[in-house]
Amino acid sequence: MMDQQCQREFVIEEADHATILVRHMLAGVRFLFVIRGRTLDGQTLEPPPSDFSLRNQARMFALHEARTRGWVD
Repeated sequence: MMDQQCQREFVIEEADHATILVRHMLAGVRFLFVIRGRTLDGQTLEPPPSDFSLRNQARMFALHEARTRGWVD
């Protein structure tokens, strides 16, 4: 189950069956996650943040949203 704080810190800017664009509201860092073969792959759109936990939280949030929509297993 996803942490409630994680849900409050991130917002989906765009989403479809192929990509999910997630933004961390406080830091303003955006992450693009690509859906390939019902799995999630990701990268940052801006210089990588020094806090790797932020990247992991963004991935967890995007994965939860993709699963909710039935795009990944």
